[in-house]
Amino acid sequence: MPGECAVNPAANNGTVLLNEPDDSVRDALTVLLRGAAWNVQTADDCTGMFRLLAAGGISAVISESSLPDCSPEDILEHCKSCGVPVIFTGHDLPLQGAVDLIRQGATDFLDKPFPQSRLLDVLERLQSEHTT
Repeated sequence: MPGECAVNPAANNGTVLLNEPDDSVRDALTVLLRGAAWNVQTADDCTGMFRLLAAGGISAVISESSLPDCSPEDILEHCKSCGVPVIFTGHDLPLQGAVDLIRQGATDFLDKPFPQSRLLDVLERLQSEHTT
């Protein structure tokens, strides 16, 4: 289970943590985000994501909602304790499940396949909220 966080919630260094188990999706999103001038760290499971969060310097997490090693609620709880917003992605969560995640504190839920511009818009909104 996750440990302590070394994250400064006020920091906005433009680094996103992408937690995606599918190599091709992770690679495509990494190219997209780097092309939009975001720094990207990647993980393919919750263990890796929690380790990177504990190291600090993360502005936002983008995570697949269906992971074998933890639930979306586990991800939300840990990210909240680190002061880091979460954007979930997925394709097998019913609409009510996505709504519930947002009510529990997720910034957004993007149903795969989603328009690339939508993800970038959500990140830009988060960045502007931290700089105002």
